[in-house]
Amino acid sequence: MKKAQVIPPDSYPQMMSKSDAAKISRILRSSEAVAKGARVIKDAGQKLRAGVREYVRELEDAIGDHQITSEKAHDIRGFAETAGLRATGRIADGLCRYFEELEKLDAAPDGAVVTLHVSAIARAAHAEEESSRMNDVVVKELAALVSHKLAETKALHPRKNSN
Repeated sequence: MKKAQVIPPDSYPQMMSKSDAAKISRILRSSEAVAKGARVIKDAGQKLRAGVREYVRELEDAIGDHQITSEKAHDIRGFAETAGLRATGRIADGLCRYFEELEKLDAAPDGAVVTLHVSAIARAAHAEEESSRMNDVVVKELAALVSHKLAETKALHPRKNSN
């Protein structure tokens, strides 16, 4: 693989002066801007959640195709929290990490682990009470399962374990 080239941030052309950037930064951190942003997200909440639930439907349809399942889980991970579905995003994040670690090991996912995550993502996305303590338990238990399965996989692939 080709080594990445690092370009120092100061080498890029600046879009605005440092003083203008500081002014915009202050404006964006103002209480008015924060409140307005929160209002916009709240007003769009139903549509955002509907979008996440559509991704979840596509995720469920993709079971068995690990490539599509991984892609859909990444979509959900990036979008769910903004939609107010924090647990859904956290569970999707766990599935994404599982796929990413297995890719490093050049190992296949355990279908039961994937199915369990997809089921939990779907349940969390459709739960009426997002702040349920049960969601935290599910996230932690799935993370423990992934850690266990990855440890098993690493034991079976000792040469690929050097990363």
